Amino acid sequence: MHFARLPASVYRALIRREVITTFHNRFVQIFAVVAWAGSIAVAALSGRPEAVPYGVLLLFLYLVPLFGLLVGVSAAHEERDERAFLWSQPVPRAAFVLGKAVTLIVALAAVLLGALVAGAVVGASVGTLALLWGLGTGLVLVSVSAGLAAGQYTTSRARGLMVVLVVWVVAFALYDAAALGLSGLGAMQAVPAFWVGLLLLNPIDAVRLAGLFALEDVPFSAPGDAAWMGDLMAGLPAWVAVLTAVWTGGLLLLACRRLRRLDL
Repeated sequence: MHFARLPASVYRALIRREVITTFHNRFVQIFAVVAWAGSIAVAALSGRPEAVPYGVLLLFLYLVPLFGLLVGVSAAHEERDERAFLWSQPVPRAAFVLGKAVTLIVALAAVLLGALVAGAVVGASVGTLALLWGLGTGLVLVSVSAGLAAGQYTTSRARGLMVVLVVWVVAFALYDAAALGLSGLGAMQAVPAFWVGLLLLNPIDAVRLAGLFALEDVPFSAPGDAAWMGDLMAGLPAWVAVLTAVWTGGLLLLACRRLRRLDL
């Protein structure tokens, strides 16, 4: 059945169901508490308003990918007992994935918006906080989509949680270690664009670099003649937007494709 042929009442019922389950998702609740408490701590301990955005960026980089994955995979598994009923309804299976993705992304983005209130209260720049919210929302899009995809490809909740924890460790730490290890090789130092490109393919690294360059604190250098680096970094926000769209679209496509092929 095509999405355009569905009556509006079907979409309302689907979104209402997903909103209710999202509010009851324990990982969403824990994420909200940790993000808000962490942002208050950052604002209280930073000492001056200019330092708050750096702490918030670090908080988002640690929390958002991890909890986005956990939220996504847990949401994908919570409806397994209801599949016989849900799949008997005149609704495309992809609608369940997309409805869940939209609801979860909106919920986590709203949590991030609330986490910025403490920074605004202590006088951090509203424009800078808005940029951080955009970068954090990009991480939400990719990580929730990855969690939903992992949930469709794993047979149990426990296995799904283990898979996404491995994905988080690889994306957050091991990927960077491999890229930076390559940068130390003599052959790679002659082609810095190669390993810089590797970093920019990872959404977490792309957001990290975009945030640091936007905040004008750049602990990053490339060996040799790297005059091209300035032009590259100037286009980082646009690159993050494109990378987010590609990763999110690809992961949701995988999740929908897997769900269509599953039997009860």
